[in-house]
Amino acid sequence: MEPEYPTANDWYKAHRPELKKYRGEWIAYTNKGVISHDRDYRKMKDEIPANTPKLGYVIDRIHESEFIEPVKFYPVRMRSLKSHDWQPRYEVALKVQNSENVQILVDSGAELSLITKKLGEDLGLSRTTGEVISKAEGVGGSIEYLLRDIEMELDGHIFTAPVAWAQTDFCQEVLLGREVVFDLFDIEFKQAEETIIFKRRSQ
Repeated sequence: MEPEYPTANDWYKAHRPELKKYRGEWIAYTNKGVISHDRDYRKMKDEIPANTPKLGYVIDRIHESEFIEPVKFYPVRMRSLKSHDWQPRYEVALKVQNSENVQILVDSGAELSLITKKLGEDLGLSRTTGEVISKAEGVGGSIEYLLRDIEMELDGHIFTAPVAWAQTDFCQEVLLGREVVFDLFDIEFKQAEETIIFKRRSQ
């Protein structure tokens, strides 16, 4: 019988190798397992059971790259090398008109936090008439976005941070950037233990 884990994140850690079958898809999961999945974010949301509490599940995207076999080298007199496939993601609650629990990639290279167009719509964001769209450059190219202040809850700490709300459907990244977040918290990455520690700085 499948054990019930204390949190959804505990379930994710225990079953991460099994999530290979969902690569390229969005998933919603609880502390008991996956409750919905699809490559299309909207379809995934629509298939979440109606009786599931709003903050009783976490949304995440399983990237193709997470399960691609790492490159291996076989030089003379040396062992093969294998990279660590852990990605530093952390559960954060986002709130505008609506709330969503999301696994966000903690990215020290991003100036701003970033959410997808559809996630922003689920949170209740909307574009005003005549509002100017900004552009940002990244490794994968440029994206268009609107800047929004969004309430975040991280380990019980509530604060507001600027977030780039992507306006292009192809952008599927959800990132926790430096602005505000890295000023409020000291962040420690423990790759060997696949753990991130956020410590709130003194006021």
